[in-house]
Amino acid sequence: MKLKEKVAIVTGGTGALGRVIVSEFLKEGAKVICTYIIDEELRDVLPLLSQFRDQIVFTKTNVIKQKQIERTVQKTLKRFGRIDILVNTVGGFAYAPVVETDEKTWDHMMNINLKSTFLCSKAVLPHMIKQNYGKIINISSRPALKGAAGVGAYGASKAGVLNLTEAIAEEVREYDINVNAILPSVIDTPANRKAMPEADFSKWVKPEEIARVVVFLASDESKPISGAGIPVFGKA
Repeated sequence: MKLKEKVAIVTGGTGALGRVIVSEFLKEGAKVICTYIIDEELRDVLPLLSQFRDQIVFTKTNVIKQKQIERTVQKTLKRFGRIDILVNTVGGFAYAPVVETDEKTWDHMMNINLKSTFLCSKAVLPHMIKQNYGKIINISSRPALKGAAGVGAYGASKAGVLNLTEAIAEEVREYDINVNAILPSVIDTPANRKAMPEADFSKWVKPEEIARVVVFLASDESKPISGAGIPVFGKA
């Protein structure tokens, strides 16, 4: 088991990508604090993970609210005594040309994609620094590397995630904390299939494929790697 006895916080762990990452972590022996915000998603996930009930704790957390994040961190420390891994999967998408993007949409992209990553990372870092060990894995996106029409707000927020990843990696390198980002292309989820029914789904990257990369980055096998933005594009 690559993550045996490691303690992980996975934000958005009941979402389409997050639930697959959580499942893989549990199979690899990790203890997981899974944050969620949508009750219906939690109801869907509970039966799928029932065999791991002793390894997982669910906590409703709005990850753009600092006090709620801090409560989740303290809950993790009280239950498990440490935090080894943080995976920031919370995020959202918006499509519109810049001229049609309103301020509310811009702020939402920055909050849900970038602010959430910043606040959660900031909350766990003091504990990782104290123990001289930690792994942070962020979810950026392909548009972070090159802007594209229609994804100005989304791409800017995900580029911010990548830049933040690189900055934190430099700041904590001496503490044996690895901070990396994954840059998926379109993820093969039910929501994306519904939004783009004419697309070739076979070219999209599967959540399971992303989860395996996350497990690697969360494991001690990734010790030499920090500050990386890793493309996970599938065939797209």
